[in-house]
Amino acid sequence: MNQSAEHDYDAVVVGAGIAGLYAMYKLREMGLRVRGIEAAPAVGGTWYWNCYPGARVDSQSYIYQYWFSDELIQEWDWAERFPPQAEVERYLNFVADKFELRKDYAFET
Repeated sequence: MNQSAEHDYDAVVVGAGIAGLYAMYKLREMGLRVRGIEAAPAVGGTWYWNCYPGARVDSQSYIYQYWFSDELIQEWDWAERFPPQAEVERYLNFVADKFELRKDYAFET
């Protein structure tokens, strides 16, 4: 039996990495109905998948930080100037939880 459901969205965001989470936040801020789709079972994008030993950023941490929320900036302190993969992934999970971004994503899609 093939069941389908119709959904009415204003926008679809592909991916739950740095850009995808930002797009989800901004589109929702505009009052749009948004659905996100992500292949992984969790947020993080590249920082979810590339978890090999020694993986870290090649730019200073502030490059990876969102600047749309003063509260977010005050609540997160980077442990290292060039953080490892695990810290970037923790940050993205922190952002997703703080702004309840997961609820509008379909994971493993």
